[in-house]
Amino acid sequence: MARTGAQTARILLRGFFAVLPRKAMHSALAFASWTLSPAGRFSLACLFCAATFAYSARALVKVHLRPDARFVSDPHSWEKILHARRGGIYDRNGRGHPLAETLSLWQLHVDPANIRDGETREKIYRAIAARNAFPNEKLFAALSPGRTHFRSLGFTSDSALVDDIRTNGLFRYRIGITDAIRRVYPLGRGLCHVVGMANSREQPLMGLELSMDKWLRGTNGCMRGTADGRHREIRELRCETIPARDGCDIILSIDQNLQFALDEALDEAMEQQPGPRAAWALALDPNTGEILAMASRPDFDPGTYRGGEAQREFNRCISTLYEPGSVMKAFAAAAAMEEGLVGPDTLLDVSPGLYCGKPLRDHTHGQNRLTVAQMLAWSSNRGASRLGMMLGKARQQAHLKSFGFGRATGLPLRGEGAGQTIGDGSDLNNIRISMGQGMTATAIQLALAYGAIANGGKLMKPILVREILNPDGSTAFRAEPEVVARPISEHTAAQLREMLKAVVSRHGTARRARVDGYTVAGKTGTAQMVEGRHYSQTDFRGSFIGFLPADAPQLVVLVTCEATPKPRTDGGVCAAPVFARFAAEAARILQIPPDDIQEP
Repeated sequence: MARTGAQTARILLRGFFAVLPRKAMHSALAFASWTLSPAGRFSLACLFCAATFAYSARALVKVHLRPDARFVSDPHSWEKILHARRGGIYDRNGRGHPLAETLSLWQLHVDPANIRDGETREKIYRAIAARNAFPNEKLFAALSPGRTHFRSLGFTSDSALVDDIRTNGLFRYRIGITDAIRRVYPLGRGLCHVVGMANSREQPLMGLELSMDKWLRGTNGCMRGTADGRHREIRELRCETIPARDGCDIILSIDQNLQFALDEALDEAMEQQPGPRAAWALALDPNTGEILAMASRPDFDPGTYRGGEAQREFNRCISTLYEPGSVMKAFAAAAAMEEGLVGPDTLLDVSPGLYCGKPLRDHTHGQNRLTVAQMLAWSSNRGASRLGMMLGKARQQAHLKSFGFGRATGLPLRGEGAGQTIGDGSDLNNIRISMGQGMTATAIQLALAYGAIANGGKLMKPILVREILNPDGSTAFRAEPEVVARPISEHTAAQLREMLKAVVSRHGTARRARVDGYTVAGKTGTAQMVEGRHYSQTDFRGSFIGFLPADAPQLVVLVTCEATPKPRTDGGVCAAPVFARFAAEAARILQIPPDDIQEP
């Protein structure tokens, strides 16, 4: 009650002096005493009192309905926030393989004002330089004579160095230490588009750091009690402690070794002359849908990146919507075979002529009739168009949707595209879709669809987050393989795998994708990039999607190179070699037994 009365008195006094400033009030009263009649002066006084009480009443209502901390806070209360540790992101092998984690560090500062002579400066330099904790150039600059302000040396996790600084008289009052935390990314550029990044205050900016923030960030706690006159805690009077709850750890399906191998293969492709402007690749397990590696170029280092370059932040594996080109011919064949319209040996008329009113260029090796298997091996545009005509618009659209095209896969990453399975809906558009034009898809959609061919006809839900662990190590979430659809039968899938093996043979379009010791199945694709409403005559996207071992696949890999200048426009030239290099290393890492051992 006493506290409430004091608050009310303060409000009344404030209201009295808030109506008019003191000098202005004195001037107004002096003027009124000379110019107004007694009745006028009385009315002015009543008006002034009414204004004072109105202001005070408004403030009293406000403080009772919505208490203001300036009025109701206890000057002797004490509170300290206990910050929760942000959870880490790890690869499929667990907490021993970090992709992003928060470290407790120390930040060291030099106070040049307390280093008076050169001998002391040299001793400090030698003592810290011997630890190799900071670059010698930075250490020398911080200790240079003539400086008068604190100079930061940087962050260190060397607890022995910190203990030495705190106990060694040489460093006393000369080297300052501040506790700090820092988000670190051990892979650097590796997996940057997937893991994303958080700023120095651990605010998420992109990638899993942003989309999984509700799991990673944890909940802050606090300590409350009573403070002394200097607002320091009186420990004996602490009344409440709410512990912080750290964030959860996220275990991905990514394999760190496979990621490193994919990054190296993609970087090599980017460095070739003439090289692509951009490229992306991903690898997954067709039997579970787990994503094993994912890379996009250009990229960035989350530890040093300051933002502002959208092209580097763009995860092309999930966000780029593009016409895939001839890799879609496998799905035209799959749909026609599933409908019972053709078999692998069915002959298709590929003679020159008009197809829905338009001529088509083709690679038929001078033949007018090709089997469906030859259509895939030689990537015949006319043969794929014949399959589109047989299917018709409705059936072709239904099969494309059953393979997952036209809808997002549901990865826990922002910015995933859905694509579209049809353009203007014309007959010409229908046959172009059979060739991979007039529609758009993402890399993850294509890889999963080829995974359905590889695993016997099951379209799997992609898995990127494999497990979420509570701070105590218990499991909060575990992903299980999930079949989304069954677009084709096991029999059709087996026939397609056999046909796609011919694409990687010596006479196919993807002979550069061969891997020693393994049978490989896959398909190349080359598509002109769209510029406005027209196709570019200079910029192309070349792709290769393949899997191995062909008869019992354990790995599906997609590689796409964008804006590849001639003569490296074809997917069999620019993308297939990247596949071959990575697949050979991946087979070694995953210990996949060879299935194509050549006799000496």
